[in-house]
Amino acid sequence: MKKISLMLVLSIIFFSCEKDYLIPDKEVPEWLKTKINQDEQIIRDSPQLMNAYGAWLRYKWQSEDYFEYHNELSSSLPQPISEKGDTLNFYVTDSTTDYYKEKCCKQYVWKAPEYKDLPGKK
Repeated sequence: MKKISLMLVLSIIFFSCEKDYLIPDKEVPEWLKTKINQDEQIIRDSPQLMNAYGAWLRYKWQSEDYFEYHNELSSSLPQPISEKGDTLNFYVTDSTTDYYKEKCCKQYVWKAPEYKDLPGKK
């Protein structure tokens, strides 16, 4: 009986330590895990700040994954970041470029507690 109880407790601890990503953990680059951990710490320390309204999304473009940080309170255009952590050149990512026209396959990676996806947002 003690053995079963111990296994149950260890299982709960193991699963409770797992990060709450919306895609498989192995598909989240290390640089993004670091950024998400930083955002979560800011939200814990100051839940009223704009970080509580953000989300990380993943898109496909030209057969590669790109990640964007979206925040409902920000008016700036999201900067695409490659899986390797490279930000696409600002001039390449103007709102009229191919990336914004051709990106597809939107997937949420992580959402802050107050993030609400607005209808019609791509």
